[in-house]
Amino acid sequence: MRRRGVGLLVLGSMAWLGVACSDDQGPSEPPLVVEKPATKSGDGQTGPVSTALGNPLRVYITTRDGEPVEGVGVAWSTAQGGLISDAQNSDELGIATAFWTLGPEEGTQVATAEVAGADNSPLTYTATAESDEPPGGVTVQVLPNNTFDPATVTIPPGQSVTWEWAQGSGLHNVVPDADEPATSGVLAAGPKTYTYTFDAPGTYRYYCAAHGGPGGVGMSGTVVVQIN
Repeated sequence: MRRRGVGLLVLGSMAWLGVACSDDQGPSEPPLVVEKPATKSGDGQTGPVSTALGNPLRVYITTRDGEPVEGVGVAWSTAQGGLISDAQNSDELGIATAFWTLGPEEGTQVATAEVAGADNSPLTYTATAESDEPPGGVTVQVLPNNTFDPATVTIPPGQSVTWEWAQGSGLHNVVPDADEPATSGVLAAGPKTYTYTFDAPGTYRYYCAAHGGPGGVGMSGTVVVQIN
């Protein structure tokens, strides 16, 4: 009888251990942390109403240990009639990006970036929308014959270039050979305007992704920024 009792006790203990083991789901995924990059976050820009801002909005996504996390999507939202386009998941550096087109109202506008369950989420970005009159600088026409006119413009530092798509101009965009100007976004048909402000002296080349290429190939242009 004592042996039978011991056997039942052992079997009961094993059954309890089996239940306990089955509840062990292993370590959970570490929580994420979102923040704005120290530079070039896209916050605090100024641009004409109803146009895409020159620089993308950027979110830095890491673990609580500070390790960047790749492949995380961001839920973007805007107010004042604006929209977010060309959103990208975080890259190998933990940076997720999107382009912000301002709404039609002048004044302060707001966009938010949210990662569910992440510390510091959501992040808030602001921009100042000004009158749709180009803020100085020059205008480049984006033409139906797949050219930029004029192909080369010269401006002082701090001025802007506005690219203007006419109705029926076809699908075009502005893409930099190097870092500037920031891309105008995906290929788009007119009517559309895109404005970018050049702060530093230099020679900046750009092209249309559909009809040109880097180094002055096809539909391309140049902005020369120089101190008079």
